[in-house]
Amino acid sequence: AGLDAGRVRGAMTELSSEQRQVLELGYFEGLSSTEMASRIGVPVGTVKSRVRGAMDRLRTRLVPEGEAT
Repeated sequence: AGLDAGRVRGAMTELSSEQRQVLELGYFEGLSSTEMASRIGVPVGTVKSRVRGAMDRLRTRLVPEGEAT
């Protein structure tokens, strides 16, 4: 079953602005971690940490407990 766009939007609002920013740059603008780091002026490791944290939070919010990811 696919995800409802409204649920995804709702889950996105729970992310920090920094987490939302890297997801938007990566998914909507297609930037790599290195490109994102250069654009926003943070180390690549920081970008990767923010992406990982954002994805973990979205997964927790959107995937029903007990369902494989």
